[in-house]
Amino acid sequence: MSGKRGKNVRIIAGKNKGNILKSPRDLSVRPTSEKVREALFDILGISVRETCFLDLFAGTGAVGIEALSRGAREVIFVEKELKCIKIIKNNLEKTGNSQNAVVYKIDFLFGLKLLGKKNCQLDHIFLDPPYNRGLINISLLEISKLPILRHNGLVIAQHYKKEKVMENINNLKLFNQRIYGECYLSFYEYVNI
Repeated sequence: MSGKRGKNVRIIAGKNKGNILKSPRDLSVRPTSEKVREALFDILGISVRETCFLDLFAGTGAVGIEALSRGAREVIFVEKELKCIKIIKNNLEKTGNSQNAVVYKIDFLFGLKLLGKKNCQLDHIFLDPPYNRGLINISLLEISKLPILRHNGLVIAQHYKKEKVMENINNLKLFNQRIYGECYLSFYEYVNI
């Protein structure tokens, strides 16, 4: 489907409110919709401020840049596609957020392991893997094995409504799910076991 224009992605709130982000021309990347991003950040509220946020399977970087716009201290973007990395870096530069971002061109499993080796301590992890490939539970399981989420940290998984997610994965416990059209947002909290 190359040659088609990507859908405009707009920052909803915060210091970058109204900025239009670049998105891919083809439809191989599915940016998180404005409706879902708005719902996500309405739920998170001010808890995003001064946090370290991971945007896993970052795509255009829209979720992570929305977090920066709303006051996150640092956002780490993990994405394996070069065209998306270029778009993320362009969007960070356009919004003036490059200094508060780290961008890794790496597969999600290697990215998570790298963050573990670097002793990263994350407050929020957002993941939106390609739908119907079984990556949602693989990602959650890997996150649950690594010491990268702070106590009281949250993992938010966006997934297709027909994909079933595990409720309890080691130290991650599902505590909330919201449905938005064809997708769910599943919220996990870190619990001591």
